[in-house]
Amino acid sequence: MSAADALHAAARPADGFGELRLGPAGVTWLARDADSGRWALWGWREAHGRARRLTPPSLDIASRVNGYGGGAQVPLGPWVVLVAATDQALLALEVGSGRLVPWWSRPGCAYGGLVADPGRQRVLAVEEQGEGRQGGQRLVALAPGRRRVLAEGADFYGAPALSPDGRRLAWVEWSLPHMPWQRARLCIAAFTPDGGVGTIRYWDPGAAVTQPTFAADGRLVCLSDHAGWWQPWSVDGAAARPLATAAADHASTPWQLGECQHLWHADGGVVMRLEAGAARLARVDAAGRQRAALLPDATRVIGVAGDARWVYALTQGPGHGARLARLRHDGGGMRVLATSGPRVEAPLAAEALAAPVGEDKAAQGEAVPAFVYGAGGGPRPLILRVHGGPTAACYPVHDPLIAWWVAQGYAVADINPRGSGSYGRAFRERLAGGWGRLDVADVEALADALVARGIADPARLCIRGQSAGGFTVLNALASSSRFAAGASLYGVTDAVRLAGQTHRFESGYLDWLIGDEAARRAVSPLQRAAVLHGAVLFAQGCRDRVVVPDQTLRMAAALRRAGRTAEVMLFAGEGHGIRHPAQRRRMIARELAFFARATPAPHHDDSRRETALALA
Repeated sequence: MSAADALHAAARPADGFGELRLGPAGVTWLARDADSGRWALWGWREAHGRARRLTPPSLDIASRVNGYGGGAQVPLGPWVVLVAATDQALLALEVGSGRLVPWWSRPGCAYGGLVADPGRQRVLAVEEQGEGRQGGQRLVALAPGRRRVLAEGADFYGAPALSPDGRRLAWVEWSLPHMPWQRARLCIAAFTPDGGVGTIRYWDPGAAVTQPTFAADGRLVCLSDHAGWWQPWSVDGAAARPLATAAADHASTPWQLGECQHLWHADGGVVMRLEAGAARLARVDAAGRQRAALLPDATRVIGVAGDARWVYALTQGPGHGARLARLRHDGGGMRVLATSGPRVEAPLAAEALAAPVGEDKAAQGEAVPAFVYGAGGGPRPLILRVHGGPTAACYPVHDPLIAWWVAQGYAVADINPRGSGSYGRAFRERLAGGWGRLDVADVEALADALVARGIADPARLCIRGQSAGGFTVLNALASSSRFAAGASLYGVTDAVRLAGQTHRFESGYLDWLIGDEAARRAVSPLQRAAVLHGAVLFAQGCRDRVVVPDQTLRMAAALRRAGRTAEVMLFAGEGHGIRHPAQRRRMIARELAFFARATPAPHHDDSRRETALALA
């Protein structure tokens, strides 16, 4: 494979599938187009026996609710209702003919979390009106020419679910300053004869509730972490009982709408269970006992759907990119229906590692988990990667970008700092008031552990992070001289200014993560530019609503005034994340060249540098 071909492969998204649904027209899901970066609707049905694209190349499907979207497609009879990314209008696609017609639009409104209400020939959705801090949300029912508000008054809504008989509706709601993984309550209501919502009942265990769903027999099941882990609970009025008590999270952190990672029937269910940072798909029997993994090669579960016969699962694993598989509830009869990219010929082994941390008394006995790739053969230059969120998580799955870096001679470490999802409520909440300090201590501890084990060369350490991870990168560079260079991808630079500029969804989050204005100022990289070590590369979308471009430009200017090296890449048309494949290729080629310059090999024998400079 040529260097250019390898770069193209590296720029492919690792998570190219999402939003799995099952309806009368078969299985549908969203897939990211490898050439345009747009999300397209794909479908599979038994009669055709193959996966096929259902929407034209010009259409991009994505919700913009909360800035992170989710739930942008849902089957409704022979139709699939979609959210157009450009204007958030709802369109209806007739699967058989391919006919695409307008369904609903309202100026200034975004829609997500779509759920079909087939008995009333309408779609239920979260509606967000306005942008920035002036926006508001409500739960609505939509049909051509008709809109009905079902619930309003809370700051945010999510995860609407309809009972099989169409008589009951469940959803979650929460209000500022909370995020949905901190505090949310379950709402249940019966429909009135005219399709409105009657008296609303609440189940509020004082923690985070997510992903309500109705079993085939009408039982309401949701995931709640009031016992310390996101576990499935059957809710009946004010009473609730656990359906699986394993001390493990059974959900990913709910940044997006429309996620579904558990299914239930009379004899038990199918759930996602996180084990040491790897997400497994497991069967649960009627007594709550969890059986062996249904898909042993999968280590991330994007979503599940099912009926009485089959379970459909979108997964990733070390040996496969995003994949749609079908299997029986007992795990038999597995068939791969679609894949997002070429076959992984030589999967990289992920070494699980936990580095002890102990910068304060509360941290005694704690360790920060990570997955390490490319270890062996003596100390290598290192790229330590920090995910966004900061409550998101990394998984031990095939990532084309990691494989590319390893092929260039780097070791790569994917870290889950304190505050990450996948390790229970206590680990996630450990970051309260400590962002900018605890996460920095974690990356330093991991880097030191990798050096001590002979995996990483202490003179050639690099660090990379996106969004919240970029904040960690910059603070790590300001806290010590361990890292020779850092890449901040649309990362937070000024916590004080961010509190006043960011969108409504996260507008109260910084108080919990850091504290008051004085605390935010103390850990803002912008205030620490003069003491920052190493060179910095910034990548920033010009249409970013979460971390606005002005933050990145001001940080780069402050570094230059302090005599530091700061390079900036601006991407027209991109938001919070660099999606278009051509833009991604440009970004990662520039990153590699940047890291190669910062970490030259001894004796000037550095093929990495020559390859990187040629690509850049």
